[in-house]
Order: sequence, then structure tokens, then C-alpha cells
Amino acid sequence: MSTVSTVRAVAPRKIHFFVCTNERPEGSTMPCCAARDSRALLRAFQAEHARRGYPRGVKVSGSTCLTTCQCGPTVVLYPDALWYGGVTHADVSELFDTHLSGSGPVERLLLPDDMQVW
Repeated sequence: MSTVSTVRAVAPRKIHFFVCTNERPEGSTMPCCAARDSRALLRAFQAEHARRGYPRGVKVSGSTCLTTCQCGPTVVLYPDALWYGGVTHADVSELFDTHLSGSGPVERLLLPDDMQVW
């Protein structure tokens, strides 16, 4: 008797937003995204994802430190490896619109290519 194994592939992600929610201890000399309200920003991304009916291939996740602390809140979009800094609640819909339509990055939020990480 043979056993047949069924393999289910995970649907490919067309867009995956990672929102840094890293928090440093009080008194730390380094900045952190959590101190810039990134947890609420993650909730705004999640709410926008829900408002749009959880489009297939789109994922939103929180992340620990993405190492661009001085530019936070930081949001990274994969698979395009686009790094955004200083993202606010007002930017969330625009980021979804831009990337769901495939019209390219939101230039004003992109971190410079030569961004030095901590």
C-alpha cells in the first residue's frame, strides 16, 4: 500500500509589506521605529489590507529592526526590495494604490541607495 502525499504550494506573494515595529529600551541612544508610532502604522497597513478585501498575493507583516532606524518608520516592500522611510498613516493608501497598480515606487518615500545602516 502506497501513501500519496499531497503538496500544496503557497500562493506567490506579489506584494509583501514589512513594517518595522522595533522598540529599543528607554534611554537608548539609538532611535527606533516604535517610538515613531510604527505599531499604529502597522495597524493602518492591516486595516487597509482588510478594507481592500485581502487581495490575493498581498501580505502585510510586522518586523523587528530593519536597521534604518534614523529614517523610521521604515517599510520594506518585497519582492521589489523597495525601502521606504518616514512613512506615515497618510501614505498607506498611496503605497497600496501604487503597488497594486504596478505603477512603480512612491519616489518621495524611497530611502537613498547609499543609506547607511546602523
